[in-house]
Amino acid sequence: MDNQRQVFVNLYSNKAMMGPRAILSQNDNAQFSYIARASENGPTIVKFGTVVPGNSARDIPVVQTTVAILDATSGSLKLFLDGEAVTKWRTVCASMAAAIALSNPIKKIAVIGVGHQGKAHIEAAKSIFNPEKIIGISKSTKPANFGSDVEISNDLNRVSECDLIFVCTNASEPVIKSLLNPGSTCISIGSFSPMRSEVSVEALSKADKVFGDDAKTISEQSGSVVSTLAKSDRNWKQAQSIGGVYAGKIKGRENEKEVIYYFSVGLGVQDAALADFILATGKF
Repeated sequence: MDNQRQVFVNLYSNKAMMGPRAILSQNDNAQFSYIARASENGPTIVKFGTVVPGNSARDIPVVQTTVAILDATSGSLKLFLDGEAVTKWRTVCASMAAAIALSNPIKKIAVIGVGHQGKAHIEAAKSIFNPEKIIGISKSTKPANFGSDVEISNDLNRVSECDLIFVCTNASEPVIKSLLNPGSTCISIGSFSPMRSEVSVEALSKADKVFGDDAKTISEQSGSVVSTLAKSDRNWKQAQSIGGVYAGKIKGRENEKEVIYYFSVGLGVQDAALADFILATGKF
């Protein structure tokens, strides 16, 4: 989490750099790549991969990615990393860091979607927040066993019981459709393109504050934020970057009644920061 906090501070301070994402469509499939650096003198990473929906029938991952690390001194290829492993852990760490910064004291947590990312968020939330209960909300009521302190439900209305909500779905249509209770914090990781919206315009327009991994990026790429910015009668004016909160330049939660959302679209600088961390351990 410290690693991800620092890279968001670096990005906010213009010390981290990332190039535009390149995407090629191929029928229902897509290939993508991007380049980034987590600090001024750190190594550069190039992440590339594919999204092939038909792979679900082939028993192959739908998303396959690789991260190449280029040596900061020589420019030589230093290491290849499994991109999905990197994505999993940097996303979870960023979610937990944001939740710590923006939430009220936590008693109950909801995790909507208990797939690859949802499971990782449940395990991390159990360890970090030690809540009274975690409710995993899934279309299936028989996913993996998380222990007696995790209840599995298919009722989305259960979010009303919770102080902190993580939305980890593949949904293209909103799963958060109604207003959250005062004091709630919602972390959305699935609204990562203009065509994907985990939170409805009605719900998001009534938020008190909206943060993201980068304000400009989520305002252009996160479907929920893009759609709500087109609505004039919203409670909040603009999205804000979480790096400003970590740097002490922007206020996060200011009172216990605020409803706050955090949107993660995933940034190349996050991959670069985790690559820095792995190189520093020397265990590869």
